[in-house]
Amino acid sequence: MWHTKRTTCRVAMAVLLGAVVVALWTAGCGSKSSASQSPGSGPTASIVPAPSAPATTHPHTRAATRARAALSAFDRAFYVASGLQAHHANSTAGARAVFWRQAELIEMEEDAYQDTGDPACKKKIVALLRGVVSLHGRNWAKRTWNDDNMWMVIASIRAYELTGDTAYRTMAQRSFDATYARSWSKDFGGGLWWTTARTQKNVTTNAPGAIAACKLATALHDPSYLTKAKRLFGWVRKTLYDAKSGAVWDSISPAKGGTGVVVDRAGLTYNQGSFIGAADLLYQATRERTYSENALRTLGYTRANLTNNGILQSENSGHLGSFGGFKGSSAAGP
Repeated sequence: MWHTKRTTCRVAMAVLLGAVVVALWTAGCGSKSSASQSPGSGPTASIVPAPSAPATTHPHTRAATRARAALSAFDRAFYVASGLQAHHANSTAGARAVFWRQAELIEMEEDAYQDTGDPACKKKIVALLRGVVSLHGRNWAKRTWNDDNMWMVIASIRAYELTGDTAYRTMAQRSFDATYARSWSKDFGGGLWWTTARTQKNVTTNAPGAIAACKLATALHDPSYLTKAKRLFGWVRKTLYDAKSGAVWDSISPAKGGTGVVVDRAGLTYNQGSFIGAADLLYQATRERTYSENALRTLGYTRANLTNNGILQSENSGHLGSFGGFKGSSAAGP
């Protein structure tokens, strides 16, 4: 996702606010359930009971109240509706947020709906995914960045989990399958390439890929996706995970001249978060303690090295302004 143009500080703060909403809602809210229609598919869409429908709402807490206020303020500033479609703006100037940011911000609305059952949140999820389909179609295999595709696959399969609308599940499956088929290779021992240029393999493609595969395995009752999730996570753990410290490094690339490899040992927050999220889902699916141990060790590394007084530290605006959004990816989990 580092290919995006440099964004304003306001946009970085917007994505950070999304992480705050996630954290506050998780701390303070329960939820309740409802139904939905597909992204622009009309009344013929197949609707099934939501696999993870929201539960009964808990009493309001201070954290829940703050989360509602934060999301309300965020959406007033950045949520743009147009008929039955919607998108999040890149800034208050009005430009549309790029593809991967749309995915992360859709997940923010999904987190809110999951924990509150507020029909307004579900309405926004449906409208936002209609906007994605309108602009990008239902299969994103033509896009250059494989990590971006995986983020949107996760947003789409979560929409299925929350609404029961199989159109979202189909959209997620098709894009996952196409992205996996084109980007998996035996280079560096396996893993997915970051882009179609095949110059780097990283955590931000493979760990979200594992999360997406875990969710597809559950949604489709298809163990082949769990096998893919294990393969992706296993590659990250073998190649870019420091078992002693729990650190998850960023990426591996061919060395200049074609001899050897270069490992980028940057300890970025969203790499730790997506690794933990994948490990958590794999533990839930398999009950193999190794996954929970990996997650806890990486969480310990993150607390010790990437926080100040328990708050995720600034990563500045490097890599074309994307670092501000990494906190949202790190905090959101699967």
